[in-house]
Parts: sequence; structure tokens; C-alpha cells
Amino acid sequence: MTIAETIYQHVKALPPAKALEVLHFVEFLESKPDSTPETEAKEALAAFLHGLPVGQRSDEDINAEFQALRDEWDLP
Repeated sequence: MTIAETIYQHVKALPPAKALEVLHFVEFLESKPDSTPETEAKEALAAFLHGLPVGQRSDEDINAEFQALRDEWDLP
């Protein structure tokens, strides 16, 4: 899935007021001059995506982490 498709999936699930905020932000970004060279931006994005912990934790690990947070916060 491309970045645009991922953004679209997120935006279409938002309420109209928040979707409008996203549109305004995109229009703002379009109006700004590029401050980061394209290659550097792509490399930074690739490094960020590579660093995400996708598939590195099991469901049990994630559930244990959430349970530890619940216990810490004394949530039922």
C-alpha cells in the first residue's frame, strides 16, 4: 500500500471535522517550500518505517505489556 493509500484509509475513517483539518494541513504543506531534499526525505521515511516493531512481538507479549500498564494504573 502506498503512503497516499494509507493516509486515505485513515482519513476516510475520521469524522468530517477532523478530515477537514487534515485537508487544511495538506494544503499548508503544499504551500511550503521544500526544506528537505527529496532523497533525504525518502531515506528518513525508510529509516522510520524500518524501525517500526512490526511482527517483532507476539500477541502474548503485547497483551502482557498492556496488562502491566493496566496494573500500573490500577485500571479494572
